[in-house]
Amino acid sequence: MNKRLLIVEDDLLLSFLLETYIINSGCCSLIAAVTNGKEALEIANKEKPDYILMDIKIDGDQDGIETAININKINDIPIIYTSANSDSQTYERAKKTNMFAFITKPIDKIAFYKLICSL
Repeated sequence: MNKRLLIVEDDLLLSFLLETYIINSGCCSLIAAVTNGKEALEIANKEKPDYILMDIKIDGDQDGIETAININKINDIPIIYTSANSDSQTYERAKKTNMFAFITKPIDKIAFYKLICSL
């Protein structure tokens, strides 16, 4: 059974690239791609994806980690973080959530396929 993913990414070019990777993977399906925490929370509550691909810095009042915390107050959804910020403070904050993986940008296509196809 294909796992269903939600993308939360405010960089539209990167979001499109990730959408393409997911669609072409043959092992996962895409529910939606959104740019902010409010939309992410709405989609997550409605669609209940198997995983969320979450950027740390997103549009809106909440960053990706705060958004993940709010989503997981209602739904227990594993988070795959993507970020150019791989500093220890950011990583430690992310670890306190339902973090499944942490991918640093730029995203390696082959490593990304290996990760999502192993879900």
